[in-house]
Amino acid sequence: MIARIISFLDPREGLQLERRTIQNERGLTLIEIIVVLILLGVISSMVIGRVFKAGDKAKAQATVVKMEQLKGSIGIFQMKTNTLPKDLKEAEVDDASDSWGREIQYRPLDGSRAYELRSLGADGREGGSAADSDIKVTGP
Repeated sequence: MIARIISFLDPREGLQLERRTIQNERGLTLIEIIVVLILLGVISSMVIGRVFKAGDKAKAQATVVKMEQLKGSIGIFQMKTNTLPKDLKEAEVDDASDSWGREIQYRPLDGSRAYELRSLGADGREGGSAADSDIKVTGP
């Protein structure tokens, strides 16, 4: 604003004042840019981590629903034959894979009429915690 007033009074003086103002302004230094990039990286990694964890929780819930559907197929087989199937194919199950694309494990329990369905979770290994934990459903 002062530069405009001065340039109105003396155009040459106003032009020099604007040049001095522009020269006194400085941009971001390399260190400031690096700090901003690091902060953005940390924030984005936290957000992305939460998004993937939410996706694994949803997959675990979908796997439980799938296992409940398998229990229905096994129950129908049991009513027809009065025995447990040897495997899921015998129970005429078309798709016995969990949400991560791995086969759901089926095993009858110790000569009884009970059985267990099991998924190894997100990591595909026994044990684990959170989304990596095994999912087990027993029947009937």
